[in-house]
Amino acid sequence: MASLVALGAFLFLDIEKKSEPVVWDLNLQTLKYKDLSFEKQSTFQGDRFYTSFTQDGKSYRYRASTAVPNLFQEFEELKMHGLYALEGEVRKLFPEELFGESEETRCVQLMPVNEDSFKLCVANKDRNGKLFAVANRPANEGEAYLVAKYTMDRLDSDRTSFLERRVFLYPTASSTIELNVTLLSNPLNIEDRNLPYTVHLFRKEKMQKDAGPMMIWVNQDGKEAEAQFANPLDTVIRQFQIKFFSFEYKQDPSGLWEKAEPVLEAKMVAGVDGEPVETMSVEVRQPREPLMVQGEDLLLMSSPAMDGIQVIDRETIKRTIGYIKGLQAMQPSDSRIPVPGSAQNPPGVP
Repeated sequence: MASLVALGAFLFLDIEKKSEPVVWDLNLQTLKYKDLSFEKQSTFQGDRFYTSFTQDGKSYRYRASTAVPNLFQEFEELKMHGLYALEGEVRKLFPEELFGESEETRCVQLMPVNEDSFKLCVANKDRNGKLFAVANRPANEGEAYLVAKYTMDRLDSDRTSFLERRVFLYPTASSTIELNVTLLSNPLNIEDRNLPYTVHLFRKEKMQKDAGPMMIWVNQDGKEAEAQFANPLDTVIRQFQIKFFSFEYKQDPSGLWEKAEPVLEAKMVAGVDGEPVETMSVEVRQPREPLMVQGEDLLLMSSPAMDGIQVIDRETIKRTIGYIKGLQAMQPSDSRIPVPGSAQNPPGVP
């Protein structure tokens, strides 16, 4: 890098002192950047991540998107592309108060599990995609590092990119093995007389002649459900998403929830190799008065997996209702699907 060669006054330290080309190897609990706070909660089921911030005097906390665990991974093992003494021309890149607020630097506070919190500050001057960084951590005193610019740039992304929109977060390698959905009302057709209607399906293996096994859906009586409706119903519910977060509009969704009309309830059982590993649920309601945000007509949504009452777009619910009504209209034949030897067989299936 020509720009680095010009800084000939640098005292280049022996990078071989480090066993790996990383600045440190930490177990972080929290990252703080400007008004954003990213938190990791470690459980027996694995790590869970959350994003918190304050806007207009109100505090918000949401499940974090996959961008946040990636941030933790990058800062826990911060890769270095050069190790320098913090003196001479390198020191001049930083303000007199090394870890104070400055237009020339950006700082992130790192809070490890087993040691005191500290700041990592980078000088914003780009060195071919690299930035000089310093940390007020005793083990790193007097050192400066070249780190990838994108590591800090990601922190400046739109805050919604750090928030999880999905309602259902399926465990690794799992799929839906049981689907239970009840349509309580139909906002698309208020004169629908065939409600409430429940779809309760189970994922089973069916043997085919000369083609091997295939996965199908059967109902509680062991009758095969129409795949053209059952498969997309599973898909669309698994893809339920928060359309707008509560800080993006003025209405209070919690205040609208109690007076809203129930539309549907869904329970999804995720399993691995046919064995259940997690049960998830969601409820959707229609507010008494239209809820419009940025030109979108929205419905209310609640789930134990989410923080508070959220909103979902009406088009997604329209599709969901269409598949439910399709299953309702096309009842399966009287032939049952034999599913031998499973403790998870639905009632009526031998």
